[in-house]
Amino acid sequence: MSKEQSIQVKQYEEMYSIQPVKGQSLLASAFEQEVPLDFKCQKGNCTRCRVELLNGNDLVNNPTPKEHEKLEEELEQGYRLACQTVPLK
Repeated sequence: MSKEQSIQVKQYEEMYSIQPVKGQSLLASAFEQEVPLDFKCQKGNCTRCRVELLNGNDLVNNPTPKEHEKLEEELEQGYRLACQTVPLK
């Protein structure tokens, strides 16, 4: 994927660029690309991988039921769980 299709996220006031891999969570892609996102459970329970999606909403899946449960109104503000956010393209 080209740089234009990278997904920019913000976590703890740090911005990161992740090259999306179809079918692989943003968290897994970040780990492979040595992007230092904070995480713990990798299942959507702890919310430590919570990121603000700065771009790329059109490249990823809709929020999962787990994200609706854990993030609630933060979803409307652009927050997602990196372990639950999966590129579609």
